[in-house]
Amino acid sequence: MLKKQNNFVQRFFSTVFFAPVIIFAIFWSAWTYFFLFFYVAMLAMLEFYKLLKQANVAPMRGYGICLGLLLYTIAFSYYLQGNFLPILSYSCIPLTVLIYIVALYSHKPSNPFLDIAATFLGILYVAIPCGMLHYLAFFKGIYSNQLILGLLAIVWSQDTGAYLVGSTIGRAKLFKRISPQKTWEGLVAGALFAVMAGYGTAYFFNILPLWQWLSISVITIFTGTYGDLVASLLKRSVDAKNTSEMIPGHGGLLDRVDSLLLTIPTIVAFLKITLLCG
Repeated sequence: MLKKQNNFVQRFFSTVFFAPVIIFAIFWSAWTYFFLFFYVAMLAMLEFYKLLKQANVAPMRGYGICLGLLLYTIAFSYYLQGNFLPILSYSCIPLTVLIYIVALYSHKPSNPFLDIAATFLGILYVAIPCGMLHYLAFFKGIYSNQLILGLLAIVWSQDTGAYLVGSTIGRAKLFKRISPQKTWEGLVAGALFAVMAGYGTAYFFNILPLWQWLSISVITIFTGTYGDLVASLLKRSVDAKNTSEMIPGHGGLLDRVDSLLLTIPTIVAFLKITLLCG
C-alpha cells in the first residue's frame, strides 16, 4: 500500500510539473510545438534502442535517431511551407542506403541484418508517428493547437481513469501474460474518461464536430490500450520494468508516449478517410 501511495505522489508531482510545459509549448507556436516533439522523438528512440541492446541486439543508435529526426523535420517543413525542402528530402535516400554499407564495416559480434532491422524499427515505431502528428497540427492548412491538445486531453484522461480505478479496485486481469498490473476495471474506467474528454474537447475546440471527437475517443480507447500493451511486451521481452527512470512515478518518456504511437497513425487515417468520403 505504501509503495502505491509513493508512486501516486510521484506521478502527481511529475504531472503537475510536465503537463504545463507541454501545453505551453503546443499552445505558444508551431516552432515550440516542433521542438517539443523533436525532443520527445529523440529521447523515445534513444530509450527504445537501449532496450533492444538488453536483448543482445545492436541497432545503429546514432544513425537511427538522426534519420528519424530528419524524417520528422521534413514532414514539418512540408506542412509549414507547403513543399519539401529538396536537400533534406533527397538526403534520406543515400542515408537509407548507407546503413547497409556501414554494416559491412561493423566489427560488433552480432547479426548485422537483425541490427539493421532493429534500427529501422525504431524509426517506424517512434519517429514516423511523431512525424504524422504534423498532419494534425496543420489540419486546416495553418498551425493550430486544437487537435493536438484535444488528443492529449483524451489520451491523458484515459490513462488517468485507468490508473486510478485499476490501482484501487482493479481485480480482473486484462492481459496477465504481458502486463499483470492492467485490469478490466481500469480499461472500462479509462474508456469512460476518454469519452467524457471527447465531449469536453468538442465543447472547447471547434476544429472538429462532436461525432469526430467522439470517434477519436473510441479509436484512442483501443489503440491507446494496445499501444500500452505493445510497449509492455517490449519491456517484458528484455526483462525491464520501465524504459528508463527519467520521469518519477511514470518511468521513461517512451512509457508516457507508448499509447500515442499507435493512436496517431490511426487517427490520421480516420481523418483522411472521412475527408475523402465527405
